[in-house]
Amino acid sequence: MNNQQYYDKYQRDQESKAFYISKAWLQCRELALIRDNYLCQKCLKQNKITSADMVHHIKELKDHPELSLDLDNLESLCHPCHNREHPEKGSKPQKKISKKIKVIKAKSNPEIF
Repeated sequence: MNNQQYYDKYQRDQESKAFYISKAWLQCRELALIRDNYLCQKCLKQNKITSADMVHHIKELKDHPELSLDLDNLESLCHPCHNREHPEKGSKPQKKISKKIKVIKAKSNPEIF
């Protein structure tokens, strides 16, 4: 399971999940990608050509639901740029691995050295 799938399954609220699979969003998303020539807009500003595979809400969906389908509030981004916009969505919680180090004390035996 990749990070996005993990976020979708365990952290994204059901209302947002329903929105992101709606026909209206999928059509609007496609329009944003076409408008931006399927290029990452952040990379373009740095004179880099990178394919966009994400469409980002500039003003977050949860804070501005009225702008959810407003093309002026959307920008096409590559995965790395989108992850920089949303660092909280980028990784799974790490399992803590307890590493116990067994220390063996050598007996002082002058014959060994």
